[in-house]
Amino acid sequence: MDQAMIEFQSVTKQYQGGHPAVDQLTMSIDKGSITVFVGPSGCGKTTSLRMINRMVEPTSGVITVDGRDVTTVPAAELR
Repeated sequence: MDQAMIEFQSVTKQYQGGHPAVDQLTMSIDKGSITVFVGPSGCGKTTSLRMINRMVEPTSGVITVDGRDVTTVPAAELR
């Protein structure tokens, strides 16, 4: 089985002084698939996407792209 192109493992993002914008997100996105994030304003869609390319850093959890932890990849390479 191929590994996921993008994977969120128990990812949380909590902005200072607020409730979590993303809370324990776990999901895998396969290479070549089309994934749509749908939800009401403020539910964490944009925050989740911005964490993939490190425009926003997660508070906890791990995000991988092609099996590489995004925190070990230069941000410019992810953009």
